[in-house]
Amino acid sequence: MVIISNGFSKFHLSAAAAEAERRGLLSAFLTGAYPTPLIRSLLSLPGLRANRKLNRLAARVESLDDSRVHPIVLPEVLYHFGIGIKSESALIGSLRAYGRAAIAHARRAAELGARIYHYRAGCGGDSLEVARSLGLFLLCDHSIAHPAVVESLVENKGELRPRTVAGRVSNFWRYVQSDIESSDAVLVNSTFVASTFKFVSFVRSPVHVIYLGVDDAFLAEVPERGTASKTFRVLFAGLFEKRKGAAVIVDVLRHLPDIPIQLEIAGKLDPQVVKENREFFADPRVRYLGMLSRKELAGVMSQSDVFLFPSLAEGSARVVFEALAAGCYVVTTPNSGSIVESGVHGSIVPPANSLETARAIEDAYLNRELARAIGLANADLIKSRYRQCHYGDQLQKLYMALAGNRESREQAKALGH
Repeated sequence: MVIISNGFSKFHLSAAAAEAERRGLLSAFLTGAYPTPLIRSLLSLPGLRANRKLNRLAARVESLDDSRVHPIVLPEVLYHFGIGIKSESALIGSLRAYGRAAIAHARRAAELGARIYHYRAGCGGDSLEVARSLGLFLLCDHSIAHPAVVESLVENKGELRPRTVAGRVSNFWRYVQSDIESSDAVLVNSTFVASTFKFVSFVRSPVHVIYLGVDDAFLAEVPERGTASKTFRVLFAGLFEKRKGAAVIVDVLRHLPDIPIQLEIAGKLDPQVVKENREFFADPRVRYLGMLSRKELAGVMSQSDVFLFPSLAEGSARVVFEALAAGCYVVTTPNSGSIVESGVHGSIVPPANSLETARAIEDAYLNRELARAIGLANADLIKSRYRQCHYGDQLQKLYMALAGNRESREQAKALGH
C-alpha cells in the first residue's frame, strides 16, 4: 500500500516503515546506506564490533522484510561529502541523485499495488512526477520549520519575521520546498511546524500533524532513577550549535553563580562555537561527555535533574521525548516542537533568552522534589501515550484516510464530476 522514502541517515521514516510493516501496509522502503544481511554479518565480526561509525550504521536496521528494503547508497556518500566540504551544490546534487534513483523502485512498487508515496522533503525530486503519473498519492514528510523560515529563525533568535524582512532563503531550502509544493498532502511532527506553514500562508495542500514516539529499544535502556545527588545535573544532548541554542547555554551559567550545577553536554560540537567559547568549556561546572550511544544517553538522562534544550528551530526534537521518557524535568522553547507545557512537564522559555532559561533552571533547583515528581510523571506519560507504536497507530489512520480520498477522487473522475 505505502512506499516510504527515508532519504539519508537514521531518520524517523525508518520507524514509520517498521510500523507500516508491522501492520502489513509497507510495499517498499527506500533509504540511503542500510545494514543489509551481508553487511550485518560483516559487522558481527570481532574486529569490527567496537567501531562506533560502523555501529551507527548497524543501528539503522529495522524490523523489516529485507526484500522490501532498497538502499540507495552513492547519493548519501555524496551528501556527506558535501557536508564535509560545505558545498550547497553537492548537497542538492545528492538529493537530485537520490530522487532519480528512487524512480525505478517507486515504479515497481506501484505496479505491485502501492497507492501512497510517503517521502521525505528534499528526497522526492524527479520521482514525484513519475509517482503521480502512476496514480500514487504524494505525502511529503517535513521534519523542521517551513523551509522559507528555517534560516530566518536562526538569524532572528527564534522569532518569526515576515518574508519582507526575514532575509534570503538558501538554494538548499528552496530545493526542499519544491518537494513540499509538489505534494498532495504534508505530514509534520509538531504543531510548531504546522504554525510555520500557516505563517507563510501555505495552502497548496493539507498539513497533518502526528507527533513521533519513543521506540521500545530506547525505553528498554532507561534505568530506574536513583536518589537525587547533591550536585544539580543539567544535560544538553544533540549537536551543540547556534540553531540548537548554544549561545543560551553558554550564557546560562553566568546567571546561576550560587547553584551547585553540573552542566553536561552530549553530542557533536560545532568547532566554531568551541573556538568562540573556550572560557565556557574550561569552566569546572561544564563537562563534555562526547558522542554517546543510545544506551549511554539513556543512562545519563536518568541521572539528570533537568534536560535543557533551548532550540531556535526544530521540527519535533526526538531527544526531548527521550528525556521525558527518562524522567527528566525539561526546560525548552516552543520552537523545539515538543509536547512540553510549563508547570506540567517542565518549563517553556522564550527562544534566545538566557535569563528566563536560567530562572527556569533555578526554579527547578529550588523546588527539586516537585521537579523530580514531574519528571517521573513525564516518564509515565511517554510510556502510555507517546511510544513508537502510538505513532504507528496515528500513521495508519492517516494512510487509510488518504487512500480513501484518492479512491473518492478517482470515482468522481470516472463519473465525470
